Amino acid sequence: MLAQTFNKLKHIQNVTQLKLPLLFFGFAVWVSFPIVGIFPLLLTIQLDLLRVNKRTSNFLSLNNLILLLVVLTVAIYVSSFDVFADTKVYLDIYNNLDRNSPWDNRIAQQRFEVGLFLFFSVIHYLSNESTFWCLFAFALFNNSIIVFYISKKLSPRYYPTLLIILFSTYFYYSQVFYMRQFMALVFVLAAIINMESSLILFSIFSILAVFSHTTSVIYIFLAIFTQLVFIFSQRFKKIKWDKKDKMLVYLILIVILIILIYVGLQIYDKPTVIYKYVNNIIDYVPQEQVSRSLQTRVENNDQRDIDSFEITIFRTIAIASLGTFMLARSHQKISPKILSLIAIYIVSLLQILFILVTGFNQRIVYLFLAFYGLFFCIGLDDKKLSQTNKIKNFALVSAITIFMAAANVFNFTVIQVNMGDIVGWSFFDKQPMSMSLFDYIIYFWQSM
Repeated sequence: MLAQTFNKLKHIQNVTQLKLPLLFFGFAVWVSFPIVGIFPLLLTIQLDLLRVNKRTSNFLSLNNLILLLVVLTVAIYVSSFDVFADTKVYLDIYNNLDRNSPWDNRIAQQRFEVGLFLFFSVIHYLSNESTFWCLFAFALFNNSIIVFYISKKLSPRYYPTLLIILFSTYFYYSQVFYMRQFMALVFVLAAIINMESSLILFSIFSILAVFSHTTSVIYIFLAIFTQLVFIFSQRFKKIKWDKKDKMLVYLILIVILIILIYVGLQIYDKPTVIYKYVNNIIDYVPQEQVSRSLQTRVENNDQRDIDSFEITIFRTIAIASLGTFMLARSHQKISPKILSLIAIYIVSLLQILFILVTGFNQRIVYLFLAFYGLFFCIGLDDKKLSQTNKIKNFALVSAITIFMAAANVFNFTVIQVNMGDIVGWSFFDKQPMSMSLFDYIIYFWQSM
């Protein structure tokens, strides 16, 4: 039997023929170590999507069933979070919803960030005040949107690879710690993928994002700006420029570049000077309470969460990989949503450099550090691809993506094994690798 199996493996001519053996292997790993087993299961879907002339899967397909198992696994894993600090504050608000409305708390009253608490009120009512259902429903809601909607919109053919990198990014699981910001960023990504196809959906998701966390305004404005740049560039190509006009445009760009370099050097020499400029900008925030809160944080600069935002080797690899994608990508056309992600990548990179120089953390870089797995669609495909608009340098893009996915999964697995030695957020009492599928089911049943 074993000899026959190896004999069949010898005659495999296409990697997609490994789908069935990998599926059985993936289920075996998933039953033993669910949170690690999701990666071979996602790889199985990826191999299926690589088949030539692959038809669009229906709703009840095997691929969607596997995705549902992945989402449930991640949701249960996230719900086992060892509660402390910010999460405890959110759960206290949740537990008091039988006496207070979603607006009757300090965060909602000062910042108008009521989105999370409206979601809490629905879960509080439906679950009979269950704390477990608060965390589980939060994770289930957000991860379902990411898996079934956002990732598929970003890359219809390579979304399983994006999800492998995303779910193997340990910072991604801080979602139950930075709950308001995480939910807001999910809405931001949902808005970006609809910026071309539906102005109504873009507006709805943008509003939901802003009322979940005010920092979302930065990303929404950035997305709108890139859309305007895209429209302008299309019209710019149609204009017949003479040499004098081109020289004027180039001169303006050179002046802007010199100003940016000068400001950068000033910040590098005197990092604290930037706080004064930031305070002056914040004065224009319309809500006085929000403005005062932000200014206090800037002035105090307590470097809160600075360890969580440090630059690791794996984040460095991700930054370098996406930078390479931007250089290697040679599409004849590029969509505004991909352009928006590139802009967010550049802004996040500048923010990372700002953190390294000043030590000041504004959490603006959170989107990239938690979701950089989805940013790999920059090097892969989007709906603008066609027979005449193919990805060039595909071998380079594929090699980098595979390496990033393998490195991320390795790092994530090491973290799961050594979670007892890690300071910060943890899951399943710091012993996630001791939990089998049976333990997940028992945990879920008992928590209900």
